[in-house]
Amino acid sequence: MRKNKTAILVVEFQKTWTQDSFFHFLIKKEYTSRKVHENSLKLLNAARENGINIIQSPFIIDRNDKERYKKIPLLPKLLGQFTANTWRAEYTDGIFKNGDYEVRGRTAFDNTVDSNLIEILQTLKTKTVYIMGFTTDHCVAETIDSLLKFGYEAVLIKDVSATFKNKVQFRVEDKYNSITVNELISKIKE
Repeated sequence: MRKNKTAILVVEFQKTWTQDSFFHFLIKKEYTSRKVHENSLKLLNAARENGINIIQSPFIIDRNDKERYKKIPLLPKLLGQFTANTWRAEYTDGIFKNGDYEVRGRTAFDNTVDSNLIEILQTLKTKTVYIMGFTTDHCVAETIDSLLKFGYEAVLIKDVSATFKNKVQFRVEDKYNSITVNELISKIKE
């Protein structure tokens, strides 16, 4: 692994998904059974200790930003999820640390749309992006597809991602190059 060419992209690890909300209810079973929060802290701490860049990609809905607000998918707007300046948009405890990079401007499930993600990856000279977060079959998968088209090696981290049903999770894991937290930590420490 070339650490200086590698990054971990953390997709929507926000309280909307990880605390009592409608969206959390949708993934709670998989989130809990996979020990996603515990595994995420373990991975992110090991990555930071070993010089791997961490890129946080929150989804934030700000009604005051009229241009971006128009582009955001209807369901999150209707359900009041990811609302700017509320607990629903905050990072889950322990996930974000000073020194992490932040994606700004997202308006779609695909983290590359209307955001600075590609710019960050180019600035960091990243070649390989390991991806974790929510939901595996929507935002994570759409972002993997785009990163592959942009020429990046994109790898799903299995046990720090979750979606509505394990059958759907396994289907996405089988579709993409995937790795577990322990496998990735071993690579990072080589």
